[in-house]
Amino acid sequence: MKKEMKLIGLDLDGTTFTNDKKITAHTKEVIERAIEHGIVVLPCTGRPSSGLPKEFLSMKGVKYAITSNGASIVETDTMKSIYQNNMPYQLAADTVEKLLKIDALMAIYIDGKYYMDEEAAEYMPQFISTSGQLKYFYDVRHLVSDLPGFIRKNQFSAEKIYMMFNDMELRERIKREYESNEAFLTTASMDNLVELNAPTADKGNALLALADILQIPHDQTMACGDHLNDAAMLKKAGFSVAMGNAVPEIKDLCDFVTKTNEEDGVAYVIEMILEGWEMDSSL
Repeated sequence: MKKEMKLIGLDLDGTTFTNDKKITAHTKEVIERAIEHGIVVLPCTGRPSSGLPKEFLSMKGVKYAITSNGASIVETDTMKSIYQNNMPYQLAADTVEKLLKIDALMAIYIDGKYYMDEEAAEYMPQFISTSGQLKYFYDVRHLVSDLPGFIRKNQFSAEKIYMMFNDMELRERIKREYESNEAFLTTASMDNLVELNAPTADKGNALLALADILQIPHDQTMACGDHLNDAAMLKKAGFSVAMGNAVPEIKDLCDFVTKTNEEDGVAYVIEMILEGWEMDSSL
């Protein structure tokens, strides 16, 4: 079955990026070739807009990005949001105030920026073991002395609340607590995380919202992902692609399983689209 695609949303970590957080030259070349053919290709990430990787944004023709698990769509040349799906400021402030009391590394995404409480940030090395990830956190964080008060004073709606745990029993308890709370959508891009968004803020709704803005039929959208926070995007896209390294639940729900992120799996499936190859349900 041949597929005609006009919009392709790509998860970053574990999908477009290799395990050492790089985009290979081959994957870049194929993405740029797809854009030259008139396909809109964009990153769809849990990161805020300030944390979007230069490796992706530097590719010619990348005009949009879905950020904060789908809470925002930004134009990459100006970083202005053209779509938002945030949680209200009072709910955000009350939740942050509560979560600062638990043993987790907590941050909140506001207007494309990553905010942390000043005191909590001191414990960051206890939760982050890799130097690359720790450097990223240090680079993007904005420290505030009273984070709940800062949110209330400025009435900042929030894109996402992010928690990282060392205690997995605590992580499971917090995850279950917020999964049962209809005020939030609870996801996780890694096994030691819990991420909170507004109830309808997911990558899938954002992908279809961008398709509507660009007047692209939903059945001409494609998404690639590897983990559970990609599930909504993969379910709602016209054609869904799981990476070869994806968790089993993601492979089970997708139309196609490509190669791994270490084997240019994104480039592999996009080349198949460009060349009009017929696809099997798996390799």
